[in-house]
Amino acid sequence: MCPYVNIFGLELPLYGLISLVGILVSAAVAYPLSRRVGVPFFDIMTTALFGGLGVFLGSHLLYALTRAEDIILTFSSYGDYDSLWEFLRELADLSSGMVFYGGLYGGLLFGYLWIRGKRNIISPVADVFAVIIPLFHAFGRVGCFFAGCCYGIECRYGFSGRVLSSGSSEQIKRLPVQLIEAVLLLVLFAVLLILFCKKTACGRLMCIYLLSYAVLRFVLEFFRGDAIRGHFLFLSTSQWISLATVIGVTLYILCRRKNRNTF
Repeated sequence: MCPYVNIFGLELPLYGLISLVGILVSAAVAYPLSRRVGVPFFDIMTTALFGGLGVFLGSHLLYALTRAEDIILTFSSYGDYDSLWEFLRELADLSSGMVFYGGLYGGLLFGYLWIRGKRNIISPVADVFAVIIPLFHAFGRVGCFFAGCCYGIECRYGFSGRVLSSGSSEQIKRLPVQLIEAVLLLVLFAVLLILFCKKTACGRLMCIYLLSYAVLRFVLEFFRGDAIRGHFLFLSTSQWISLATVIGVTLYILCRRKNRNTF
């Protein structure tokens, strides 16, 4: 596609620029939302920053797990490398990719660990993030389209261009599944924003988001064409995580309703 853009003679990664715009837009949306629920914007930002560390670690860790066979092979072939630096560089390359689900749950875990001391605002903070996560994710998927990653299956009416797995351009037309997901994420963002503003699902928006995205992602995975994301049996890694998400969130809702007689 178009992984780089030239600005004042500098070749900059378009994915990074789009992600930066996504961060700024998400922060701009989060500010009025935090005021609406009475949570200091500082708490939102510090939670986001600490959660960002979890996103970084979780996304790379899950990607490394999808490359477990290659990593094991690298360790078993340690003696074939000329130096320790070359060995470490190979390991870094094998874990250089990012998987959204790993980042999502890593971010949620680290964010919770940071904010858990302020128990009175955990629920409204979760509601705010439930709204802005799909918004930021939509920008990320647009970035994926231009970078050539997370590409779709071959499609007669798709787009041809750079594919990240090979690092070169191809003439095969592919379904722009990244853009389709971006549009659906914006729809999900709009729905969650409406629910947030109407205060009809206070404290439940994160559950709604997780369930909705899990279903969306499970379906879209059938239209992905990049085998590098990993498969087990007849489903991709993300599809198994989507199923686990639906089961886990459903059990949480049932337990919560049983204990509090409400949801």
